[in-house]
Amino acid sequence: MRKTELDPRIFEWLKERFKGRISETTIRPAISRIARKDSSTLNEAAAKFAQKHHESLPRRFLRPRHKEAVVEIGTEKVKHPSSRIKSKSKIIEFAKYDTNDEWLKAHIEEINKAYTCKCYTATFTLCRKVLENLIAIHILAKKYHENTTEHRQKYFDFNKKRNLDFNRLLKNLRKSSDDFIPKNNIVSRMCELAEGFKEKSNEMTHSLYHIATKKELEEKDFQQILNLVAELEKSLNSS
Repeated sequence: MRKTELDPRIFEWLKERFKGRISETTIRPAISRIARKDSSTLNEAAAKFAQKHHESLPRRFLRPRHKEAVVEIGTEKVKHPSSRIKSKSKIIEFAKYDTNDEWLKAHIEEINKAYTCKCYTATFTLCRKVLENLIAIHILAKKYHENTTEHRQKYFDFNKKRNLDFNRLLKNLRKSSDDFIPKNNIVSRMCELAEGFKEKSNEMTHSLYHIATKKELEEKDFQQILNLVAELEKSLNSS
């Protein structure tokens, strides 16, 4: 038969440990309730009581056959490494872009996390967001850098006090492709590929019935677009 009495040394330790926090008259009834609920001994229930209040009962108080339970509770409390704990999934690098822009880096990282978690609609929307800002800030604003209305209207909406929407940015970039000679072919190809994110992303945003698939996302060649943008931005930085 299992011993049902609470080891007095354990009770004294609990009283001293929780002095000023938990009343002595509360400890014993609480341990009894745990023992009844879990069909455990009072010593084991005392260990669980301590754990519940963010403490770990010293192992020296327990008999050898009870140590296993306490060791398990203590391990859970301090979060020692365990083979049962799943390791973090490795983030798949769906997109990469070499930049010193910390905000852009954060968005690329978020794209990769969303893709790794198979959140393809979220990934699709984030890709479009990144493309919008790359075209507005890293391409058009660098190319038309003079603080004049003629230049800024290429990428900025003066009425809404923000950058133009994706559709107008693509339209302006395509119309201005000759300004990028000899890189105008890069502009044309980049706009052609980016069109896929314009239409599909609009549909996904406004339709409850369109959930992106992995195949649908990968067919848009997002990394190829990023490579073209990087090549174009590099030429602007060196000009």
